[in-house]
Amino acid sequence: MNNEQEERYQKALQLMTDEKWLAASSLLEDLINESPSDDVTKTLVLALYRAKQYARAFVYFTEQPEVFTSDKGHARLAVHLLLHNQSYITARLFITDLPLDWQAEFEGLIAEAERTAEEKFQTTIQTALRSFYHLGDCPLSEQQERLGAARQLPLTEYLTGAQFLLRDPYAHQLIKAALVDTLRQLGIDRLMALRWLDGREYSINPAKLPAIEELPVVQDLHQALAARLANQNPSEYQLASQELQLQLMLLYPLIEDKVIDADGWIDCLVGQIQGEQVSGQPAILATQRQLNRVIDDLGEKP
Repeated sequence: MNNEQEERYQKALQLMTDEKWLAASSLLEDLINESPSDDVTKTLVLALYRAKQYARAFVYFTEQPEVFTSDKGHARLAVHLLLHNQSYITARLFITDLPLDWQAEFEGLIAEAERTAEEKFQTTIQTALRSFYHLGDCPLSEQQERLGAARQLPLTEYLTGAQFLLRDPYAHQLIKAALVDTLRQLGIDRLMALRWLDGREYSINPAKLPAIEELPVVQDLHQALAARLANQNPSEYQLASQELQLQLMLLYPLIEDKVIDADGWIDCLVGQIQGEQVSGQPAILATQRQLNRVIDDLGEKP
Protein backbone atom coordinates (compact mmCIF):
# COMPACT_ATOMS: atom_id res chain seq x y z
CA MET A 1 0.00 0.00 0.00
CA ASN A 2 1.10 3.54 -0.65
CA ASN A 3 0.92 6.21 2.05
CA GLU A 4 -2.59 7.33 1.12
CA GLN A 5 -3.88 3.76 1.14
CA GLU A 6 -2.18 3.08 4.46
CA GLU A 7 -3.95 6.11 5.91
CA ARG A 8 -7.31 4.74 4.74
CA TYR A 9 -6.45 1.36 6.21
CA GLN A 10 -5.67 2.93 9.57
CA LYS A 11 -8.92 4.91 9.37
CA ALA A 12 -10.79 1.64 8.75
CA LEU A 13 -9.12 0.09 11.79
CA GLN A 14 -10.19 3.09 13.89
CA LEU A 15 -13.76 2.76 12.61
CA MET A 16 -13.70 -0.87 13.69
CA THR A 17 -12.45 0.14 17.12
CA ASP A 18 -15.46 2.46 17.24
CA GLU A 19 -17.65 -0.49 16.10
CA LYS A 20 -18.63 1.30 12.90
CA TRP A 21 -18.46 -1.93 10.96
CA LEU A 22 -20.22 -0.95 7.73
CA ALA A 23 -18.23 2.26 7.34
CA ALA A 24 -15.02 0.30 7.90
CA SER A 25 -16.01 -2.40 5.44
CA SER A 26 -16.74 0.21 2.76
CA LEU A 27 -13.22 1.59 3.05
CA LEU A 28 -11.74 -1.89 3.12
CA GLU A 29 -13.65 -3.04 0.03
CA ASP A 30 -12.14 -0.14 -1.91
CA LEU A 31 -8.70 -1.00 -0.59
CA ILE A 32 -8.88 -4.69 -1.42
CA ASN A 33 -9.70 -3.82 -5.03
CA GLU A 34 -6.79 -1.37 -5.22
CA SER A 35 -4.16 -3.16 -3.16
CA PRO A 36 -5.08 -6.73 -2.18
CA SER A 37 -3.31 -8.18 0.84
CA ASP A 38 -3.86 -10.89 3.43
CA ASP A 39 -4.29 -8.32 6.20
CA VAL A 40 -6.91 -6.34 4.29
CA THR A 41 -8.77 -9.56 3.44
CA LYS A 42 -8.89 -10.70 7.05
CA THR A 43 -9.87 -7.26 8.33
CA LEU A 44 -12.60 -6.86 5.70
CA VAL A 45 -14.10 -10.27 6.45
CA LEU A 46 -14.13 -9.43 10.16
CA ALA A 47 -15.78 -6.05 9.54
CA LEU A 48 -18.49 -7.60 7.37
CA TYR A 49 -19.02 -10.40 9.85
CA ARG A 50 -19.46 -7.92 12.70
CA ALA A 51 -21.89 -5.99 10.50
CA LYS A 52 -23.81 -9.27 10.02
CA GLN A 53 -23.17 -9.09 6.28
CA TYR A 54 -22.48 -12.81 6.22
CA ALA A 55 -23.04 -13.43 2.52
CA ARG A 56 -20.69 -10.61 1.48
CA ALA A 57 -18.09 -11.75 3.99
CA PHE A 58 -18.37 -15.29 2.62
CA VAL A 59 -17.50 -14.09 -0.89
CA TYR A 60 -14.25 -12.50 0.26
CA PHE A 61 -13.41 -15.45 2.48
CA THR A 62 -13.77 -17.97 -0.35
CA GLU A 63 -11.30 -16.01 -2.49
CA GLN A 64 -8.49 -16.64 0.04
CA PRO A 65 -9.52 -19.17 2.69
CA GLU A 66 -5.90 -20.13 3.34
CA VAL A 67 -5.11 -16.75 4.94
CA PHE A 68 -7.49 -17.61 7.79
CA THR A 69 -5.50 -20.69 8.83
CA SER A 70 -2.42 -18.95 10.24
CA ASP A 71 -3.82 -18.26 13.71
CA LYS A 72 -6.62 -19.69 15.81
CA GLY A 73 -8.60 -16.45 16.08
CA HIS A 74 -9.00 -16.02 12.35
CA ALA A 75 -9.66 -19.74 11.91
CA ARG A 76 -12.46 -19.47 14.47
CA LEU A 77 -13.84 -16.43 12.62
CA ALA A 78 -13.88 -18.46 9.39
CA VAL A 79 -15.73 -21.34 11.03
CA HIS A 80 -18.37 -19.04 12.51
CA LEU A 81 -18.77 -17.30 9.15
CA LEU A 82 -19.25 -20.62 7.34
CA LEU A 83 -21.81 -21.72 9.89
CA HIS A 84 -23.73 -18.46 9.53
CA ASN A 85 -23.90 -19.28 5.81
CA GLN A 86 -25.07 -22.85 6.59
CA SER A 87 -21.93 -24.16 4.84
CA TYR A 88 -21.48 -27.15 7.13
CA ILE A 89 -19.50 -29.38 4.79
CA THR A 90 -17.27 -26.51 3.70
CA ALA A 91 -16.63 -25.74 7.37
CA ARG A 92 -15.64 -29.37 7.99
CA LEU A 93 -13.33 -29.30 4.98
CA PHE A 94 -11.79 -26.01 6.14
CA ILE A 95 -10.71 -27.42 9.49
CA THR A 96 -9.15 -30.65 8.15
CA ASP A 97 -5.66 -29.15 7.79
CA LEU A 98 -5.69 -27.16 11.02
CA PRO A 99 -3.80 -28.27 14.17
CA LEU A 100 -5.54 -31.18 15.87
CA ASP A 101 -6.43 -29.29 19.05
CA TRP A 102 -8.08 -26.56 16.98
CA GLN A 103 -9.94 -29.19 14.99
CA ALA A 104 -11.38 -30.73 18.14
CA GLU A 105 -12.78 -27.39 19.29
CA PHE A 106 -14.14 -26.39 15.87
CA GLU A 107 -15.61 -29.84 15.24
CA GLY A 108 -17.72 -29.28 18.34
CA LEU A 109 -18.93 -25.91 17.05
CA ILE A 110 -19.88 -27.41 13.69
CA ALA A 111 -21.65 -30.43 15.20
CA GLU A 112 -23.64 -28.16 17.52
CA ALA A 113 -24.66 -25.90 14.61
CA GLU A 114 -25.74 -28.95 12.61
CA ARG A 115 -27.88 -30.26 15.48
CA THR A 116 -29.54 -26.86 15.83
CA ALA A 117 -30.22 -26.71 12.08
CA GLU A 118 -31.71 -30.21 12.08
CA GLU A 119 -34.11 -29.15 14.84
CA LYS A 120 -35.07 -25.74 13.47
CA PHE A 121 -34.92 -26.25 9.70
CA GLN A 122 -35.93 -29.87 9.25
CA THR A 123 -38.22 -29.19 6.28
CA THR A 124 -35.63 -27.08 4.48
CA ILE A 125 -32.94 -29.70 5.03
CA GLN A 126 -35.15 -32.51 3.77
CA THR A 127 -35.97 -30.50 0.64
CA ALA A 128 -32.26 -29.90 0.02
CA LEU A 129 -31.52 -33.59 0.61
CA ARG A 130 -34.16 -34.62 -1.94
CA SER A 131 -32.58 -32.27 -4.47
CA PHE A 132 -29.19 -33.86 -3.75
CA TYR A 133 -30.66 -37.37 -3.91
CA HIS A 134 -32.17 -36.79 -7.35
CA LEU A 135 -29.09 -35.13 -8.79
CA GLY A 136 -28.77 -37.95 -11.36
CA ASP A 137 -32.00 -36.83 -13.03
CA CYS A 138 -30.30 -33.66 -14.32
CA PRO A 139 -27.72 -32.69 -16.97
CA LEU A 140 -24.11 -32.59 -15.78
CA SER A 141 -24.06 -28.82 -15.31
CA GLU A 142 -27.02 -29.00 -12.92
CA GLN A 143 -25.54 -32.06 -11.22
CA GLN A 144 -22.48 -29.93 -10.46
CA GLU A 145 -24.65 -27.11 -9.11
CA ARG A 146 -26.58 -29.48 -6.86
CA LEU A 147 -23.33 -31.05 -5.65
CA GLY A 148 -22.11 -27.60 -4.61
CA ALA A 149 -25.42 -26.75 -2.95
CA ALA A 150 -25.27 -29.99 -0.96
CA ARG A 151 -22.38 -28.56 1.05
CA GLN A 152 -25.06 -26.73 3.03
CA LEU A 153 -26.36 -30.05 4.34
CA PRO A 154 -25.35 -31.26 7.80
CA LEU A 155 -22.90 -34.16 7.65
CA THR A 156 -25.48 -36.88 8.46
CA GLU A 157 -27.74 -35.86 5.58
CA TYR A 158 -24.77 -35.31 3.25
CA LEU A 159 -23.59 -38.87 3.86
CA THR A 160 -27.10 -40.22 3.30
CA GLY A 161 -27.22 -38.56 -0.11
CA ALA A 162 -23.61 -39.43 -0.99
CA GLN A 163 -24.05 -43.14 -0.30
CA PHE A 164 -27.10 -43.21 -2.57
CA LEU A 165 -25.44 -41.24 -5.38
CA LEU A 166 -22.29 -43.37 -5.44
CA ARG A 167 -24.53 -46.27 -6.51
CA ASP A 168 -26.81 -44.24 -8.79
CA PRO A 169 -26.24 -45.28 -12.43
CA TYR A 170 -27.41 -41.83 -13.57
CA ALA A 171 -25.05 -39.75 -11.45
CA HIS A 172 -22.11 -38.75 -13.65
CA GLN A 173 -18.76 -40.36 -12.90
CA LEU A 174 -17.17 -36.91 -12.49
CA ILE A 175 -19.74 -36.17 -9.78
CA LYS A 176 -19.03 -39.49 -8.09
CA ALA A 177 -15.27 -38.87 -8.19
CA ALA A 178 -15.75 -35.41 -6.67
CA LEU A 179 -17.98 -36.90 -3.98
CA VAL A 180 -15.41 -39.57 -3.15
CA ASP A 181 -12.68 -36.94 -2.88
CA THR A 182 -14.81 -34.82 -0.55
CA LEU A 183 -15.51 -37.88 1.62
CA ARG A 184 -11.78 -38.61 1.63
CA GLN A 185 -10.97 -35.09 2.82
CA LEU A 186 -13.65 -35.37 5.50
CA GLY A 187 -12.01 -38.59 6.73
CA ILE A 188 -15.16 -40.72 6.40
CA ASP A 189 -13.95 -44.08 7.66
CA ARG A 190 -16.52 -46.60 6.47
CA LEU A 191 -16.99 -49.00 3.59
CA MET A 192 -19.15 -47.63 0.81
CA ALA A 193 -20.30 -49.06 -2.52
CA LEU A 194 -19.33 -47.27 -5.75
CA ARG A 195 -20.98 -48.10 -9.07
CA TRP A 196 -18.35 -47.31 -11.72
CA LEU A 197 -18.55 -46.75 -15.49
CA ASP A 198 -18.39 -50.48 -16.19
CA GLY A 199 -21.62 -51.04 -14.24
CA ARG A 200 -19.83 -52.97 -11.51
CA GLU A 201 -19.90 -52.05 -7.83
CA TYR A 202 -16.63 -51.58 -5.96
CA SER A 203 -16.13 -51.32 -2.21
CA ILE A 204 -14.20 -48.24 -1.07
CA ASN A 205 -13.26 -46.63 2.24
CA PRO A 206 -12.81 -42.88 1.62
CA ALA A 207 -10.59 -42.34 4.67
CA LYS A 208 -8.12 -44.91 3.36
CA LEU A 209 -7.82 -43.34 -0.09
CA PRO A 210 -4.94 -41.08 -1.15
CA ALA A 211 -5.50 -37.94 -3.20
CA ILE A 212 -5.06 -38.39 -6.94
CA GLU A 213 -1.67 -36.70 -7.13
CA GLU A 214 -0.33 -38.76 -4.20
CA LEU A 215 -0.67 -42.04 -6.10
CA PRO A 216 2.68 -43.39 -7.36
CA VAL A 217 1.07 -44.55 -10.60
CA VAL A 218 -0.17 -40.99 -11.27
CA GLN A 219 3.34 -39.66 -10.79
CA ASP A 220 4.59 -42.38 -13.17
CA LEU A 221 1.99 -41.32 -15.76
CA HIS A 222 3.02 -37.67 -15.59
CA GLN A 223 6.70 -38.61 -15.88
CA ALA A 224 6.06 -40.92 -18.83
CA LEU A 225 4.01 -38.26 -20.62
CA ALA A 226 6.64 -35.58 -20.01
CA ALA A 227 9.36 -37.89 -21.35
CA ARG A 228 7.33 -38.53 -24.50
CA LEU A 229 6.18 -35.00 -25.38
CA ALA A 230 7.34 -32.18 -23.08
CA ASN A 231 10.42 -31.24 -25.12
CA GLN A 232 9.42 -32.73 -28.46
CA ASN A 233 5.98 -31.15 -28.91
CA PRO A 234 4.88 -28.71 -26.17
CA SER A 235 1.43 -28.06 -27.67
CA GLU A 236 0.65 -31.78 -27.90
CA TYR A 237 2.06 -32.19 -24.39
CA GLN A 238 -0.37 -29.60 -23.03
CA LEU A 239 -3.30 -31.23 -24.84
CA ALA A 240 -2.31 -34.71 -23.63
CA SER A 241 -1.84 -33.43 -20.06
CA GLN A 242 -5.37 -32.02 -20.04
CA GLU A 243 -6.76 -35.27 -21.45
CA LEU A 244 -4.83 -37.31 -18.88
CA GLN A 245 -6.11 -35.17 -16.02
CA LEU A 246 -9.70 -35.67 -17.17
CA GLN A 247 -9.09 -39.42 -17.47
CA LEU A 248 -7.71 -39.53 -13.93
CA MET A 249 -10.75 -37.67 -12.58
CA LEU A 250 -13.04 -40.18 -14.27
CA LEU A 251 -10.99 -43.13 -13.02
CA TYR A 252 -10.78 -41.98 -9.41
CA PRO A 253 -10.75 -43.77 -6.98
CA LEU A 254 -9.96 -46.83 -9.15
CA ILE A 255 -6.85 -45.44 -10.85
CA GLU A 256 -4.52 -48.12 -9.50
CA ASP A 257 -6.96 -50.85 -10.52
CA LYS A 258 -7.41 -49.57 -14.06
CA VAL A 259 -3.94 -48.24 -14.96
CA ILE A 260 -1.94 -51.45 -14.90
CA ASP A 261 1.00 -50.08 -16.92
CA ALA A 262 1.83 -46.35 -16.93
CA ASP A 263 3.99 -46.47 -20.07
CA GLY A 264 1.41 -48.52 -21.95
CA TRP A 265 -1.32 -46.11 -20.88
CA ILE A 266 0.64 -43.11 -22.18
CA ASP A 267 1.44 -44.92 -25.44
CA CYS A 268 -2.28 -45.39 -25.98
CA LEU A 269 -3.17 -41.81 -25.01
CA VAL A 270 -0.49 -40.20 -27.18
CA GLY A 271 -1.32 -42.47 -30.11
CA GLN A 272 -4.96 -41.38 -30.00
CA ILE A 273 -4.01 -37.70 -29.85
CA GLN A 274 -1.64 -38.10 -32.79
CA GLY A 275 -4.27 -39.97 -34.78
CA GLU A 276 -2.27 -43.17 -35.01
CA GLN A 277 -3.58 -46.71 -35.10
CA VAL A 278 -3.41 -47.63 -31.42
CA SER A 279 -2.26 -51.03 -30.28
CA GLY A 280 -1.40 -52.24 -26.83
CA GLN A 281 -2.70 -54.20 -23.90
CA PRO A 282 -6.38 -55.09 -24.42
CA ALA A 283 -7.34 -54.05 -20.87
CA ILE A 284 -5.81 -50.60 -21.34
CA LEU A 285 -7.43 -50.14 -24.74
CA ALA A 286 -10.83 -51.20 -23.43
CA THR A 287 -10.68 -48.81 -20.46
CA GLN A 288 -9.48 -45.89 -22.57
CA ARG A 289 -12.25 -46.49 -25.12
CA GLN A 290 -14.73 -46.38 -22.25
CA LEU A 291 -13.26 -43.12 -20.97
CA ASN A 292 -13.15 -41.63 -24.47
CA ARG A 293 -16.87 -42.22 -24.92
CA VAL A 294 -17.57 -40.29 -21.71
CA ILE A 295 -15.14 -37.50 -22.61
CA ASP A 296 -16.54 -37.20 -26.15
CA ASP A 297 -20.03 -36.96 -24.66
CA LEU A 298 -18.85 -34.10 -22.42
CA GLY A 299 -17.69 -32.23 -25.50
CA GLU A 300 -21.10 -32.56 -27.12
CA LYS A 301 -22.95 -30.97 -24.19
CA PRO A 302 -23.89 -27.31 -24.56
